[in-house]
Amino acid sequence: MTRPHPFLRPLFRSPHRALLATALASTALLLAPPRGATAAELHPYVTLTDSVVRLSDLFSDAGPNAERILGPAPEPGAKIVVPARQLAAIARQYGVDWRPTSDRDEAVLERPARAPTRQELIDALADVLKREGAGDDLDIALTTGALPPVPAGAPLEVRVLGLDFDAAHGAFTADVTLLSAGMKPVSLRVAGRVWAMAEVPVPALRLDPGVVIAPADLKKLRIRKDQLGDGAALSLEDVVGLTPRHPLIPGQMIRRADLAEPPLVRRGLPVRLTFDQGGLSITTQGQALEDGTRGAIVRVLNPRSRAVLDAEVTGPGTARVMPGSSPEVPPQDGAGPGIVPVAGSLPALMPTTPAVGWP
Repeated sequence: MTRPHPFLRPLFRSPHRALLATALASTALLLAPPRGATAAELHPYVTLTDSVVRLSDLFSDAGPNAERILGPAPEPGAKIVVPARQLAAIARQYGVDWRPTSDRDEAVLERPARAPTRQELIDALADVLKREGAGDDLDIALTTGALPPVPAGAPLEVRVLGLDFDAAHGAFTADVTLLSAGMKPVSLRVAGRVWAMAEVPVPALRLDPGVVIAPADLKKLRIRKDQLGDGAALSLEDVVGLTPRHPLIPGQMIRRADLAEPPLVRRGLPVRLTFDQGGLSITTQGQALEDGTRGAIVRVLNPRSRAVLDAEVTGPGTARVMPGSSPEVPPQDGAGPGIVPVAGSLPALMPTTPAVGWP
């Protein structure tokens, strides 16, 4: 005799009842009317979505006992086959108007399942790892093999009951329990690696020297912190407003050493010069002979007198004449270049006609 599934066991509580059920089922087979003459119909293939088997899962028009629970459903991913004799005994016990037409009649009950995704476990592990100080933005990889099946279509809860975290090597092991409706809790041990992550600005397009980098020139790159190295540009503030020292390639990390302050004074362009002394300030126009960033000392030419002075760059297109600077003057009557001592003397810098020029 075929061993019954657990939900059929109440029908076979003793050897006498088992013999009686078998005899009744055999008689039902011999007396079976043509198919379609009974009120109830057998469901030959059933996909179970619940954790129990009901009479209505086996038969349509099962009568007043249709919602009667016969027993537990198979585990997710498993199935059971109920043969004709057992089906006949169930129908008789619960008053279902059905009889088998042959001993080949059967009902296959299958419980669909799915494999938990690794991301479902990672999401639960991430919360615990963050509390353990692994970081706020994490990349987690599981080294555990295949995961046990869970009911398809039912929400899955992942509980982390214990965690062993090796911060020095970024390795962990965890005790995890999987919980879902209609499934016994499943406990398993998982292992993996974890890396702290960072988002850093990288070029969205090729950036050449001389370009002043704007936010629109950049995009974000998510990268492991252990791959950043020393001197990496970590934020927009580290990059925006600066200029590359060499071409920057799209998508590649930027290091602070790759960047420089952009020139505020450019060679060949006008410069507004100021000289301050004793509460008196003189402002005039010159021409830069070289590029200069903020704080750099550059040479500035007076286009009228052709004299050259050293000046400190103070802002875009502005510079301050250095105290004590001696202007270089062009040669006179074939003589070599001359130096006119200034020694901090304001008159030496003042134009003969105010606001017209300087030496």
